[in-house]
Amino acid sequence: MKHLNLPKEKTFTGPASIWKRIFAFFVDIAIINLIILFPFRNLFKDIIPKSYSFSEAYRFMSTSTNYAGFITSITFVMSVLVILYFYMMEKRMGQTIGKMLMRIFVVSDSKELKAWQMLVRNLVFIPIFPFVLLWVIDPIFMFFTKTNQRLSEILSRTRVVERFSFEQQI
Repeated sequence: MKHLNLPKEKTFTGPASIWKRIFAFFVDIAIINLIILFPFRNLFKDIIPKSYSFSEAYRFMSTSTNYAGFITSITFVMSVLVILYFYMMEKRMGQTIGKMLMRIFVVSDSKELKAWQMLVRNLVFIPIFPFVLLWVIDPIFMFFTKTNQRLSEILSRTRVVERFSFEQQI
C-alpha cells in the first residue's frame, strides 16, 4: 500500500494577541471563582457580618487578631490553590482551560517548562506585599513589549503563543 506524500501544513508560532490572553484569563478566573473561591465564601460570611461597610470590617479585623490570623491563613490557602491550578495545567498541558478555548499556550524559552518557571510566572497570585504590586505592574508590561509578555513571563523566561498556519495558494 502506497502512502500519500501530501505537503505538510506550514505553521509557525507567534505571540498570542492581548485580547485572547485577556479573555482566557477571565475564563480561568471564572473557573477559579467557582471551584476554589466559592467554597470559602461561607467562612468569610460567618466571620465578618454582612452589614459591615469596608471601614467597619477593617476596624473589626484590626481589633480582633484571632480573626485576622484565621483570614490570613484562609487567604494563603486560597492563593496556593490558585497557583496550583495554573501550575498544574500549564506544566502538564501548556494551557489552562481559558487558554485551551482561545487556542493559546505557554512555552519556555528553553526546551521544556520547568517547575521554577511555572512558580515565577504565577507569583502574581500571592496576596502579600510586595507581590500585590504585580497585580498592576505585571499586566501593564504586556502593552509595552513586542511579544506581549507580562513581567513575570520575562523573569520566568516563558511566553504565551498561538499557532499560525500558511495556506498555499495554487
